[in-house]
Amino acid sequence: KYLSFGWKRMELKSPSKLQGRAKSDKDLVEELNYPDHDEAKPHTLTYMVPAPPRWCYKFKVGRLYVCSSKRTINESGDPELKILCLLGACWPMTFLTMGIISLVSMFAMYSFLKRLPFYWSVAAFGLLGFNLIALGLTGTTDPGIVRRRPVDPEAQDFQGRWSARAQTYVRSGETFCEESQVVVRNMDHFCPWTGNVIAGGNMMYFQAFLASLCTLMGFVALVCFTSMSVHAEYSGRPGGGGLGGLGRMHRG
Repeated sequence: KYLSFGWKRMELKSPSKLQGRAKSDKDLVEELNYPDHDEAKPHTLTYMVPAPPRWCYKFKVGRLYVCSSKRTINESGDPELKILCLLGACWPMTFLTMGIISLVSMFAMYSFLKRLPFYWSVAAFGLLGFNLIALGLTGTTDPGIVRRRPVDPEAQDFQGRWSARAQTYVRSGETFCEESQVVVRNMDHFCPWTGNVIAGGNMMYFQAFLASLCTLMGFVALVCFTSMSVHAEYSGRPGGGGLGGLGRMHRG
C-alpha cells in the first residue's frame, strides 16, 4: 500500500481512486442530476414556481438551484461537490417570509419602542436579526442531498431499495422529496414558508428559526404591553398627556 523513498512515504492509489479523482466537475454535477418528473407537477406546491434569474445559480439539482459549490474529497477518497448555497424549490417564499416578519416587527418597534429605554431596542433588533439569519440559512443550506446511485451497488454490500421516482437506489433514512425532486437524508417535511425541504442538513437552522420566531413574537407582545402601560401611567398623572408629559415628568 505504501512505498518508502528515504524520508518520503508515498501511498499507492488504487485504480478506482485514481479514476474517481479524474472526474470532471461536469461528471460530479451529473451525479446530483435528479430527473424532474413533468407528470408530478400538478400534484405539488412548487410546480408553478418560476426559476430564478439564470445569473443567480450555476446548475439545477431536481428543483433546487445551486448558487455556490466546491469540489471536495469524501471519506471514501472519492471527489464530490459540496453545495455551499442554494435556492429552494419554493425560493420566492424565503424572501416573502423575511419581508413579512421584518415589516410586522418594524411596525411594532417603531410604534412602541420610542416610549421605552434604549436597551429594549437593542434586544428587539438583535432578536429580529437572529431570526432572519436563521431563516436565510434554512432556505439556502443544502438539506442533505444524496448523490444518485443509478447503477446497482450490490457488489459493494449495499442495503437499500430502488426508487423509481428518483431513478436511484436509496438507503434507510433517505427519502425522495416530491416538491424538491431530490433524495435527502433524514427528511422531516417540505416547508413552503422557508422555500426549502427540511432535512438533516438544515434541521438545526430550522429549529433555531422556529425558536427565535416564537421568542420574537413574545418579545414584541411584551414591548407593546409595557409601552402602553408606561404611556397610561404617565398620561394619568398631573402634567402628563403623552410623550410630552412623560418628558416633563422626567425633567421635573
